[in-house]
Amino acid sequence: MFIAVADNASFTSAGRQLHVAQSAISRKIGLLEDELGERLFKRVKKKIFITPAGETFLRYARRIFQDLRNATLEISKFTQLEWGHLRIGAGMMACIYILPPVLEKFKALHPRIELEVATGATDALLSKLRDNALDIGVFTLPIEESGLQVIPLCTEEMVVVVSRKHPTLSNRRWIDAKEIPEHPLIIFSKETHTRGVLEEFFREAGIEPRILMETENIATIKPLIKIDLGISIIPLRAVAEELKRKELHCLRIRGHRVTREVGLVFLNSDDTPKVLPELIRLFRDAAGGIE
Repeated sequence: MFIAVADNASFTSAGRQLHVAQSAISRKIGLLEDELGERLFKRVKKKIFITPAGETFLRYARRIFQDLRNATLEISKFTQLEWGHLRIGAGMMACIYILPPVLEKFKALHPRIELEVATGATDALLSKLRDNALDIGVFTLPIEESGLQVIPLCTEEMVVVVSRKHPTLSNRRWIDAKEIPEHPLIIFSKETHTRGVLEEFFREAGIEPRILMETENIATIKPLIKIDLGISIIPLRAVAEELKRKELHCLRIRGHRVTREVGLVFLNSDDTPKVLPELIRLFRDAAGGIE
């Protein structure tokens, strides 16, 4: 109950999540605070905020919850991994183009293991990973942080993508880097690591792009390119289907090979779920088809 209240910052939302009356949750939290001799939440009007003592208790509570989950997965090892729970974090592009074939194979092998997928900005997902709220993440590299283990998976080429209606670029195969600022650019937001890859390219090429729009969602970028609102720089894999259907057009950048590396990130700990190596193996097996 405590973790649910902390995650939702609300007794009411925690009650809905747990299907328990709000009054029961309030009473349990009150008893816990009395036992600890410290307030875990600060109540201001109808809002609640976790206290420093609550933050400390939350860290240990998550650790205990993880230990219980590991106990479940340890037992499941003796029953052919028939049940358990695995939490995966990934950006929007990985969720669309990398996860589906891997998770499909995993579910075929272990149909009773529940898979939970969270998407969002890399920094937010890394925070969840550090807090044991995720078991593994699929991210754009590099990620260098003590306590985290990184396994590179594949390298993706990034290309300039334009509308088939573009008056000057839709019939070309190459573009010079210095031409990119001549066109409005729809680009990944600064919260994404893919944006960091592009910023490094801009510095190396000595150009300052004319940014029209920023978003972390590839599904937002592609329709806007189709109507010729701007151009973008996107992993080639992310537009492969649109290129086949001749809905979009791509150009490589002359003199530059812009790439992003994708990898798996998880806690460097003996307490990771026992089924995790199986999922990692499937990601590695699929990596050849991703490149």
